Amino acid sequence: MKFAVAAALASFVTPAAAQEAMVWAVETPKDADAALRYAIPDTDAQPIAFACVRGSGQVKVFAQLAREIGVKMDAGGAWVDKAGVRGPWPMSVALNSEGANATLRGQIHVDEATGGSLAIAEFSTAAPLATAFRKTGLVTLTAAGETVQPPPAPKSMVRKFLGACK
Repeated sequence: MKFAVAAALASFVTPAAAQEAMVWAVETPKDADAALRYAIPDTDAQPIAFACVRGSGQVKVFAQLAREIGVKMDAGGAWVDKAGVRGPWPMSVALNSEGANATLRGQIHVDEATGGSLAIAEFSTAAPLATAFRKTGLVTLTAAGETVQPPPAPKSMVRKFLGACK
């Protein structure tokens, strides 16, 4: 995937943005990556986002977590955890959509904008999870003991996004 972690989810909720309502938005440009985000409009505040390279058949999911995995930077400028292990850190990421479950190998990165963490995983557009998400608009992500559960996405947006990813 072409996009960088920092560009995918730059920052989340700022005090001013916390008062605005989050909504689902979809972007499927013909010449760039497709995205489906639950966010505050015109901001980078987005607790969960999906992105794909058009036609790749693969979807990356990004979710912001409050938990701090990285505790300090080492001499080389890399984030390390309490044990001194450099990030990103491997982490299981569980996704659920109306009975379709997937536990994926993912990674946790430091989210410098919030001080929390960013969970990232990837799944296929052919997976039962994608089929259930397309039908229901429901999705829940759990990683590092935290759960992100946005309201249902409009099914038309999910279909448009997943269609671009196939």
